[in-house]
Amino acid sequence: GSLPIVFVHGMVGYTGFWNSALATCADRRRAVALDLRGHGNSGAPRDAAYDVESCADDVVAVFDALDLDRVVLVGHSYGAFVTIETAARRPGVVSRLVLVDPPGDFSRVPNEMRDEHIVPFIAALEGDQWRSAAEGDFDEALQGSTTAAIAAVHARLATMPRVALLGMYRSMMQYPASAALERYLANPGTSAHAILAPPNTWPFSLHVLVPAMRSTLVPDVGHWIMLDAPDRFAAALEDAIAGT
Repeated sequence: GSLPIVFVHGMVGYTGFWNSALATCADRRRAVALDLRGHGNSGAPRDAAYDVESCADDVVAVFDALDLDRVVLVGHSYGAFVTIETAARRPGVVSRLVLVDPPGDFSRVPNEMRDEHIVPFIAALEGDQWRSAAEGDFDEALQGSTTAAIAAVHARLATMPRVALLGMYRSMMQYPASAALERYLANPGTSAHAILAPPNTWPFSLHVLVPAMRSTLVPDVGHWIMLDAPDRFAAALEDAIAGT
């Protein structure tokens, strides 16, 4: 039968962001979504570890708890990095990796971009105006989104403490995503597919750095593709799983 599918949300997300996708998939395959640490119904980590590697521990724990030995693994945004790390660790379990509008590999950006944009942004998150810095970054990602998606994302962002945002952003800015993705893809029987929103065309975009990964562009959406266009997202996801 069809492989089970596991969905991993991004920064400030929760399982509910996948409700439409879960409903669409469930008649064809087992479909599971999880709340990462400090999100949704999952408690905050005592050690304040929100980095990609620690979040990947959560996904591996779900694999083990549910006895999932072969899956399609889907990750959105920061969750895409979490699923790359999970897949690199458990390539025998993750038969296909689907990355939904993944961040670029910030470990591969030019030094001047790091100095002009990334360093000041992290510094702003460390200061008193951290919430407006985070909101500004999210509002940029929400360009082209539906009003419903904007409201849903803003509502979740408003509940997120600084320790969680700072931990995730710091990790995202240094995680070697393209190297980890290549490590996963070096294993037999693995494949990766990206479902992209239109702005995702940077020189350090993952599908640019790792041409072995196929990609599908969904037009007229913002970063939260599954909220903006559930039907087109479901179709792109089926294509990605089928390998077309």
